[in-house]
Amino acid sequence: MGWEFAAVLIGALVVSVMLGLWQQGRYARSVNAMVRQHHGAGRLLVTGRGLGKLKGTIVMLVVDDSADQVIAAQMLRGSTIFATAKDAPQLLGPVATLPGRAGDKQTRKAIEMALSQLTVTRARANDNRIRDNKANNNVVSTPVRSAGGARRKVQR
Repeated sequence: MGWEFAAVLIGALVVSVMLGLWQQGRYARSVNAMVRQHHGAGRLLVTGRGLGKLKGTIVMLVVDDSADQVIAAQMLRGSTIFATAKDAPQLLGPVATLPGRAGDKQTRKAIEMALSQLTVTRARANDNRIRDNKANNNVVSTPVRSAGGARRKVQR
């Protein structure tokens, strides 16, 4: 029981890593397919995941920013690496009512994570729009000072 156990253990580890990489590749292909299909101005792709004890859910949402609508949704749910992304028509519609359309706890968690990513993405886009407008109008501004005298770090 010397080297045989170590060989089986290393073999199982290699198989586990290979299957994990295969699963990540399938997820990346489905995200890239959504990007290619729904690419356009004012459209944002956000993802979220909801983990459970035995299985989890990943949602991928394409949001039309101006209309505040989910125009495409896919869900990847399951407990094995063989779970595939499937269309989720129940998630299409207004962003405001999206959490209420979640079917279960993991999907609700995934939607909440995706919506928090949407909030951050919108804030970042608005910050860039403000900076772009200032650059186009040749307005130079100083960094905003926050309470306590700390300076806000601005990337250029």
